[in-house]
Amino acid sequence: MSQNEKIHVLHPNAQPRQPDNPLPRLPAGHIDRPRLARRLLAGGQRLSLLCAPAGFGKSVLLNECARQAEPGVQVIWLDLHGQPLAPQELLARLAGILRMAVGDGGAQAGLEQLLEHVEQPLWIFLDDYPRQPCAELDDCLDRLLERGAPKVRWWIGGRRRPAWNLPRLLLQGELQEVDAQSLALDAGELSHLLERRELELSDDLRERLLEHSSGWPAGIGLLLLGGSADDLELRLADGTPMLSEYLEREVLAGLPACLREALDILAHMPRFNAALCEHLLEGRDGVDALHALQRDLLFLENLDNRGDWFRLWRPLANVLQRLGGRRKPLQAHLRACQWFASRGEVREAVEHALHAEQPETAISLLQRYGNDQIMIDRSARQFLQWREELPGELFAGSPQLILRNAWALIICARLDEVDACLQNLARFLPQPSARCQQQLLAHYQTVTGMLQRQRGLPSARRNCLEALGALNEHSWAQRILCLQSLAQQAMAEGDLDTARGHVQEGLRLSRQHGNRLFEALLSVENIHLLGMRGEHERALILAEQILQDLPASGQQGPMMARLRLLRGFLLALRGDDEKAREELESGVAAAERCSDAYLLFGYLSRFLLAIAEGDLAQAQYLLCKAERQMQWLQVPQVFYRDVLQLSEARLCLEQGNPESALTGVRQVLRQLDEQSLLAPLGFYDIRLRTHLLGATATLRLNRPTDAVAELRTLLEDCRRSGYHSLGGECHLLLAEALRLAGLSSEADSELLRAVAECERLGMAQPLRALQRRQPNWLGNCLAQRLAEPRWQALLQMETVDNGETRQDSPLSSRETAVLELIAQGCSNREIAERLRISLHTVKTHARRINVKLGLERRTQAVAMAKAEGWLT
Repeated sequence: MSQNEKIHVLHPNAQPRQPDNPLPRLPAGHIDRPRLARRLLAGGQRLSLLCAPAGFGKSVLLNECARQAEPGVQVIWLDLHGQPLAPQELLARLAGILRMAVGDGGAQAGLEQLLEHVEQPLWIFLDDYPRQPCAELDDCLDRLLERGAPKVRWWIGGRRRPAWNLPRLLLQGELQEVDAQSLALDAGELSHLLERRELELSDDLRERLLEHSSGWPAGIGLLLLGGSADDLELRLADGTPMLSEYLEREVLAGLPACLREALDILAHMPRFNAALCEHLLEGRDGVDALHALQRDLLFLENLDNRGDWFRLWRPLANVLQRLGGRRKPLQAHLRACQWFASRGEVREAVEHALHAEQPETAISLLQRYGNDQIMIDRSARQFLQWREELPGELFAGSPQLILRNAWALIICARLDEVDACLQNLARFLPQPSARCQQQLLAHYQTVTGMLQRQRGLPSARRNCLEALGALNEHSWAQRILCLQSLAQQAMAEGDLDTARGHVQEGLRLSRQHGNRLFEALLSVENIHLLGMRGEHERALILAEQILQDLPASGQQGPMMARLRLLRGFLLALRGDDEKAREELESGVAAAERCSDAYLLFGYLSRFLLAIAEGDLAQAQYLLCKAERQMQWLQVPQVFYRDVLQLSEARLCLEQGNPESALTGVRQVLRQLDEQSLLAPLGFYDIRLRTHLLGATATLRLNRPTDAVAELRTLLEDCRRSGYHSLGGECHLLLAEALRLAGLSSEADSELLRAVAECERLGMAQPLRALQRRQPNWLGNCLAQRLAEPRWQALLQMETVDNGETRQDSPLSSRETAVLELIAQGCSNREIAERLRISLHTVKTHARRINVKLGLERRTQAVAMAKAEGWLT
């Protein structure tokens, strides 16, 4: 009797049994991956495919899922050990486990018939799918997946992406694919791993460990193995012998020589695409190597949404560089330099020239560096770093390099260094012709005007206007920079109509020359202008449009950061606190990466948000952090001193100390008057806002009559200048001052006008501030409006069962929602998923809840909230 004849078919009513091949044991010390297991188990697709290099925990995750199969589901586990498997052998193994007979007709027909006759749900796990292309098995499984036996679900893990018709399965909703990026450990899982190993790491070291390893579980485990937390810094820099050996055995062993050579070169390339690989790796071989790395070996990290640009998987690149003794492939870098230069990508061409140890070539390329290119990504900081690395005489070898250097210094707000830089231009005077002489002086005046504007000096206008009169049509970029400085100065002087004219002309030039970065540069000023005029919705729409355009053109950097910060500020003004906080935090992080001093605007916008939420401890922290950041970036005090002093006065006012607030206001006004300085960038209405804060402090000192007089004068200034946004705030405060002065009827009328103005302008933030100070008065005057849901949402009021608004809780509605989920036992990650907010935002809410309630632990906050009736 043959082996197949001994196999019998299960009775249709028989209960599924556990397989004869039991599941492998889970490794000691493994950490559960519930976020991934839940995602896979909930999917229900025909195919769950896990593809990633060695050491990403594919087998363990599949094992976790297999153990969570519901009753009635039969599980078959086949470990292929990365070796080829003939379809006939697959048929025999499945039939043996299922105890089903195999008919005639070949392996393909046998498998189809076998799986069609399965009565109970069946999960088939194929672990460690063949590591080399296995055409016969690939074709067989492709057909099985196409036919899709109704009771069968496939779970497959491997180190290469099989040659199946996966796009079709994806379109049909029958494919769930998990790649290395998804399998990488996140911050929470790393914390769990460290707890399991009883290791304590600082937040900074944890972030560096995740970044260095790309979240690779095996790499993290090997870096943590056999050493203490104290010497982890050294292991991150130099790796460990076990890590190198693991990659040699599990990844590099058995690779063809041509592919290994390609890896050695690409390990030194910050980014590459198919065309660059073709240039670096001798024609078609380079493209084939890229496809093999991407499809079969999964060693690439995608750097863009289109799938055009890649870098080598970072842990592998680090090891390959160490195995090569950190020797750079000079010829490859030189070829990459030539390739990038031929496409006008100067920054990367310069980087490769320096790696190729060709400083003269780098300097020659820098001559072509445009003002707009310095605004891409971290180019300004990179430019200044090159200045430190290259010989000084080379870097000051032409007027173009000197002017680019000055522009980079201005972007990074290192204003004190610009004068010394510009002095080098004297070596190039006189020029060979009067025309050349005129143009060089006009370029000098452009930079001088920008520098003076940054320093708040009114003389900036004269230099910019004279430069505009002399610059030729080829110097359109310099003309745009002059127009930007003139628009900034006009806004600082309260001449919004003139500012608008300069902005519109700058935008016209930017669009005429198809330059999105300069359009973004002028759009930042346009958004400020629209905001001051009270056109907040238009400003918000413009910010969102430009933010969508810049990533599409591959041009990110300081402009992206500034636009995010402006969008966050406008969202906070509108009352979208949650979105505002996330946008401001993202914008500040981006500005810090670019060393852009505009991050001051982000910190102070976050400061105002913390004030609005009553989190004075956070507000104080943000002020200190802003000052430290300015000092770290070597920003001159004139850029931030008055703004920070005004914010400190605001904090004093919120802390119940109006005397100190008024002292701070007077000090800021005295400094502005004595030094004849204009408002710093991003804070063009600082003088009027200082007067507004002074009037508020006067009111808190119980001098409402004086406050009324100050506010009426300020309102007239706002009307005359067109500062409608600030005027709306003045209206609200004037109404409050009139009420405290005993003029109730006039106060009520003024309040109705002010509320209507704030509603028209979309300004929820000042309305909420008044609500916190005068809830009863606001409720009485606006009783009819407050019954409307949109007003309750606007003022963040909560409706209870009797229809009244509940205002006794110090927590915002979002903080209450977070606390309710904490009370239900949800983790931070579960709260983030349910409320669709970031993990960082959840932690921020939890910390603020404790601060507001004066407690230290979540459990205490939950107990207090339940006792007070704040939780349902």
